[in-house]
Amino acid sequence: MTGKGLRVACGLVAAALVWCGAVSAQTAVGKPLRIGQSAGVTGPVAGVVKEQIAGAQLYLHSVNENGGVNGRPVELITYDDGFDPARTAVNARKLVEQDNVLALFMVHGTEEAESTLPILLSDKVPLVAPLTGAITMYRPFNRYVFNVRAKYQDEVARAVRHLVTSGITKIGIFSSTDGFGGDVLEGYYSAMEANHIQPAGMASFSRPMGDISAAVAALAKAKPEAVLVAGAGSEARRIIREVRKAGVDPQFVTLSDNAADSFIRDMGEDGHGLIITQVVPGTNSSQMSIASEYRNQARRQGMAASNPGMEGFMSAKVLVEALRRAGADPTREKLVAALESMRNYDLGGMLISYSPTNHAGSSFVEMSIVSSSGKLIR
Repeated sequence: MTGKGLRVACGLVAAALVWCGAVSAQTAVGKPLRIGQSAGVTGPVAGVVKEQIAGAQLYLHSVNENGGVNGRPVELITYDDGFDPARTAVNARKLVEQDNVLALFMVHGTEEAESTLPILLSDKVPLVAPLTGAITMYRPFNRYVFNVRAKYQDEVARAVRHLVTSGITKIGIFSSTDGFGGDVLEGYYSAMEANHIQPAGMASFSRPMGDISAAVAALAKAKPEAVLVAGAGSEARRIIREVRKAGVDPQFVTLSDNAADSFIRDMGEDGHGLIITQVVPGTNSSQMSIASEYRNQARRQGMAASNPGMEGFMSAKVLVEALRRAGADPTREKLVAALESMRNYDLGGMLISYSPTNHAGSSFVEMSIVSSSGKLIR
């Protein structure tokens, strides 16, 4: 099948996943506005990635049904990287140089997003809404990176503050040894210092995850009251289960990357009581209109609402607003300027702001917990 065929196919074809919604518009008939994505449609983060893509496609489908952007449909081209940064870089190069996308969008993962940075600079192409809160997306300042979610370090700070306020001060951490884990660890040290407490048990693992028995034993020996788990999907599930098997049962906390319904479902009873930080409004929020907008679109298109879906939905909304502001014949440079013109853009109760010197977007973080019935509540 040709590259063109991959762009119009629906479902998983070879290494590409393209969802029907963004290319089935009836009223938007102009030349498509091509947007490119590389993400782990297969592999350890597949569950959350698919929910994020589905949320983005909900919004894009609605936009295309209603005339698109200046009469042109938005076409999202997604290639699977299996959560492998080497594959991400190859995919990004193909999207930019062969598919000629206006922007990269929702690249999932810290090292995966980092692998695109040289391409952003060499081809002057923006990356909108990277699905990582890595500090490398914020500093040093990169003119072509536009964040929507809060930083991981913001999530860690909020989590530690919540635990301390609840009377828990013996807080340990179990993190990966890569850039993601290092970023979370930096946030952990800063948060512990800010709350005047000392680390209480530290462990790490390398990717791909192998034998973690020694690390688990070392952490269990410290007997922490709470453990911050910095791992993705199946990694976090394994850590939590093996620490419990080692004879300790602390309060576990993980980050928003693990807020997917699929992750909670796979955790089963081991997930009950798990605290998960959130960087998007709750899907059942009655205070933010973006929540009801998302729920209504999901219901209309027969999809289940989820927190990762909400992140995809609001990321797509930011992207579409920038495309509108970029005019009838947008270029990569016009899109960058359009994004930088967005000051306190109201997504529906949540504000996004950019400027020529600040592309942070949002600092929104709140807490949630998995109930005894397996439901995520805030």
